[in-house]
Amino acid sequence: MPQHISDDQMAALKQQLLDEKARLESERDAYRGDDRSDTEEGETGDIADYDPNDPADEASNLYDRDRNRATVENANRILAKIGRALQKMDEGTYGLSDVDGAPIPLERLQALPYALATVAQEEQGY
Repeated sequence: MPQHISDDQMAALKQQLLDEKARLESERDAYRGDDRSDTEEGETGDIADYDPNDPADEASNLYDRDRNRATVENANRILAKIGRALQKMDEGTYGLSDVDGAPIPLERLQALPYALATVAQEEQGY
């Protein structure tokens, strides 16, 4: 375990990661369900008001599907980072940058517990 993180802080960070993981999985599953119902049923609103030939209805449906897909993709990206952070906890390397092993400031980890690099490294595209 990195010296700059106490056992209590590590436990709190792990709980944050697990809570965020559960929230994102639930959100992702809800959006996936919305996307499936759009394609299976053709529409999620009031069927009496839906006209499949209306360009505005079609545009609205396309927007909703794109938004749902983007939300699911973003959730998957963050879930992958959470998975990596939890793995690093098990390995004893949590809090150290994946780029060069430098310590990630505790304040950053408390704000973004799945951070895998320092702010400067992320700004450089790592």
